Amino acid sequence: MAIVLGRNVDRSHYELEHRMRGINMPTHPSTIRLIAYWQDCKTRGGMRMGCDVPDRAIAHFLQYLTVAEPVGEWADARIRLAGLAMAEYFGRDVGGALLSEIVTGEAREREFLLAGVRTAIARNRPGIIEQVLVDNGREVLRQELTALPLLAPEGDARWILISTFNF
Repeated sequence: MAIVLGRNVDRSHYELEHRMRGINMPTHPSTIRLIAYWQDCKTRGGMRMGCDVPDRAIAHFLQYLTVAEPVGEWADARIRLAGLAMAEYFGRDVGGALLSEIVTGEAREREFLLAGVRTAIARNRPGIIEQVLVDNGREVLRQELTALPLLAPEGDARWILISTFNF
């Protein structure tokens, strides 16, 4: 049983159709505000885990944020911080898990997400995906997922901050 938009769904979101597409401009107001914060951090040398995340300026977003560290050259990713929204979506705490362990659907979906992360880091700009979950032809959830390059707590390693906001 999964919770979607605050309602119990009679089957897991894994069984629902996932439609993903890259978009150029954010539309969710929270995504727009988070990207503005990221751009402000960028002017000061970049957003850094442990300094800018978490931070009081984005405290109200923390439940919707996930931080991932690369495994290899982003062949996979380890979840280092997972907000409450991720736990609700996956039905458990996913902190410390590999992306490949929690996104167990089609490999192409996982690769689509990882490709977006690699692109966001290479271009040092946000990568935005719209995801729609469909149940028997009916949209049950629409989300805006954004990947923002993030510096590791120490050094210049590139991690990723992912926000997931529901419409």
